[in-house]
Amino acid sequence: MILEHKSLQFFGKQFFEKRVVKSLLMAVLFIGQLSGQQLIDGEKMEVLEYQVVVQNSHEAVLQALSAFGSVSKFHTAIDDSMALNGTDEQANLGAEREVQIPDGINNIIHKERIVTFIEGVYYTYEVYESENFPTRKMRITYGVRLDEKGRTILFGKTFYKLNNAINTRFLKRKLKRFGMDSLLAYKYYIETGEKNTDIKILRKRYQKEDHENNPDYIAVSH
Repeated sequence: MILEHKSLQFFGKQFFEKRVVKSLLMAVLFIGQLSGQQLIDGEKMEVLEYQVVVQNSHEAVLQALSAFGSVSKFHTAIDDSMALNGTDEQANLGAEREVQIPDGINNIIHKERIVTFIEGVYYTYEVYESENFPTRKMRITYGVRLDEKGRTILFGKTFYKLNNAINTRFLKRKLKRFGMDSLLAYKYYIETGEKNTDIKILRKRYQKEDHENNPDYIAVSH
């Protein structure tokens, strides 16, 4: 009887442990599924993240990112840009700009304002007015860091919510493309000094390097 009781305790413990492990795994999976969303000002928004290795210094990346109002002078994924409301062209808290993003027949026009600025690290701007794109709410972050290998990493994040659930879902691919194109444009300019190179050339060049597992290039989006 004692042996039988101990056996029941043993199997009961195993069953309990399996249930706990299963619950933990389910929790991890659930968290993973939610990792593409984040609360911004109490509102759930989708999140896209991108990063590239840049063959130049931390300071060179910051210098390129600082060109907030004048970014179209070198950035191939932006047709035109200008500082707004008397703010400086340089990136700083409160700086505003208007950008025109090529998208077929009609450019997307965004008016944007920097709402977070951490010197030497990153800034975040909000899109406070949008034309030719169903933006309800959008914030975009650009920054620079070093990875564990000491490489310079340029990163971007897009937090967005469009005017309805259908657009939020089906325009995700387009927003991913916008985000990666932007980083590739920055990367090429920072590495070569060449301005406004055709984005199709950059896509072809860097996709080839990525597929060849070039250790000096990373592109991650999810």
